[in-house]
Amino acid sequence: MGALHSLYHLNRLQRRLHWSPERLEQLRSRKMKALLHFCYWRIPYYREQFKRIGAEPRDFRTPEDLVRFPIVEKQTLRDHAEEFIDLEADRSRLLKYNSSGSTGIPLELWYHPTERQRMGFTMTREFLLHGLKPYHRLVNVTEPRHASPKDRWYHKLGLMNEKFLSIYDPPDKILAELRQINPHLLIGFPSVLLLVGKQMQEQDAKGLRPRLLFTLAEVLTSQDREILKEQWGVEPIDLYGCNETGHIAFQCTRREGYHINVDSVHVEVVNGDKPVGAGERGEVIVTNFDLRIMPIIRYRVGDIVRKLPDQCSCGCQFPLLGEIAGRSDGFLIGVDGRLFSALEVSLLLHRLPGISQYRLLQHDPGAVTVEWVPKDPNFDPESEIRRALEQSLGDKMKIEIRRIAEIPREKSGKIRTVVSSLPHPFGTKN
Repeated sequence: MGALHSLYHLNRLQRRLHWSPERLEQLRSRKMKALLHFCYWRIPYYREQFKRIGAEPRDFRTPEDLVRFPIVEKQTLRDHAEEFIDLEADRSRLLKYNSSGSTGIPLELWYHPTERQRMGFTMTREFLLHGLKPYHRLVNVTEPRHASPKDRWYHKLGLMNEKFLSIYDPPDKILAELRQINPHLLIGFPSVLLLVGKQMQEQDAKGLRPRLLFTLAEVLTSQDREILKEQWGVEPIDLYGCNETGHIAFQCTRREGYHINVDSVHVEVVNGDKPVGAGERGEVIVTNFDLRIMPIIRYRVGDIVRKLPDQCSCGCQFPLLGEIAGRSDGFLIGVDGRLFSALEVSLLLHRLPGISQYRLLQHDPGAVTVEWVPKDPNFDPESEIRRALEQSLGDKMKIEIRRIAEIPREKSGKIRTVVSSLPHPFGTKN
């Protein structure tokens, strides 16, 4: 995407924040119809679904009509991945992305480079809304595979200068690099930012003070929010999304909820397979209007939210979701009391072949239990699991590995990758 096209697209995304609900609905309906037409002719899975429900693309008028399609589960996407991919796609020109998600179910996703770039523009819109300037220094503490090449035209002009740091580095190393960069904007997993912030407080009272602090990928509890605000001197702004469907929603400066990116996604909040009413809680179901290489209609993300009936006082016309429900099991505690980001540790396992699903359990400091479900009954990755965890947690950590038939769901219907019964290391859990 060239310079003029990039600027035009980003400007158009920003203008949509203040479109009327009626104009947004017209855009959404057009996008939905284009998506369904594409899926009907090019995506085997949806070609079959159209036959099953006895419908054609012309039978759908608004995004609400998508309820005629079945909800896509993570297991379905994993087991039938090839059926979701564009029949005419040239794989040599695509980006392959391996994702575990928050449930520990490894997935293989495919994108065209322009699709990933458009996802990036949606995130940039969220940054700009909060006051990011093109000349600001950005630091993203994330998985190395999320680091993108800095070869765009604006990078060559010294704009949007984003630096990627690895969550797998120890907090003191991350902190040292942050001190060298002194970022205006800092983004990362809440658990990792909490550990780095703790390290910073132990070293000196002054610390770093970024202008903007964004969190994503993990549940941000009200307690963690207050701790991060104390550590970094600025209240965090939480972003909500998933690898399969891109950015779903974001907080604005008012933090009255999460604005849904309705110009790119359709979000349903359901109880079972029925939509919930205003103010009620339910599971998040997402459709991305813009994906074509591997489109997913009505994808069950696995999170629980509350559907908010009111508009935000900030003036943005995008509707709101309430806070994402969940516990903050963001840490594992080692033998000597050392803290580890639980998401960072669990992500090590999604790289291992032969694992269909997994989770980490901790009920005692210095000990962790790994439960895993085999993808191939003839493959045993237990030695690789132990080696990966010992490299991260140290060989003094007691590691128990259990092969099981299925990871049980919680009452909410979710499957958590990490379950800890230990007290929150920064205070009492909410």
